[in-house]
Amino acid sequence: MMYETIRVGDWLIKADVEETRKQYEKDIEDMCECGNCLNYYEAVNELPVQKAQVLESFGLIPSKCTDINYHGVKDHLHFYIASYFIVGRIVEGKQEWNPKKIDFSWHISFSVPQHQIYIPKGFPKPIIQLDCVTLLPWGIDQPYE
Repeated sequence: MMYETIRVGDWLIKADVEETRKQYEKDIEDMCECGNCLNYYEAVNELPVQKAQVLESFGLIPSKCTDINYHGVKDHLHFYIASYFIVGRIVEGKQEWNPKKIDFSWHISFSVPQHQIYIPKGFPKPIIQLDCVTLLPWGIDQPYE
C-alpha cells in the first residue's frame, strides 16, 4: 500500500490513492437509478475544477457514488450529501456538524463509516468516508420528484 498525506481544510488524511482509484474504476453494483441520484451523477461533472480536484485527489470518480442523500431545493439548487469511500485513515480533524458553520454549497468532512451497507463489496480496509455537502443544478431531462 502506498499512502499519501493529503490536507483538506482542518483535516489531514493518509490515503491510498492508487487503491481507491482501482476500486472506483471497477463496475460498482447497486448504483441508485432514481431521478435525484441520476441528476447527481450528471451534475457533479459540472463542479468547478478546484472542487472536483479535491475528490479526484483521493482517487475518487465524482460521478460514481453509492451513497447519495437528496435534501430538496435550496436557493434554486438541489441539496445533496454524498458519501464516498477512501482506503485510508484520518490523522487529524474531527467532524463538526454545526449547521451554522457549514457552507451548504460546498462542505467536505471525513469520518469512520458507521454502516457497511453502502461500501462497495470487496473494498479494502482501512476505510474512511468522505461526506460532500453540495448544491447542484438540475441537469437531466427527467423532472425532479
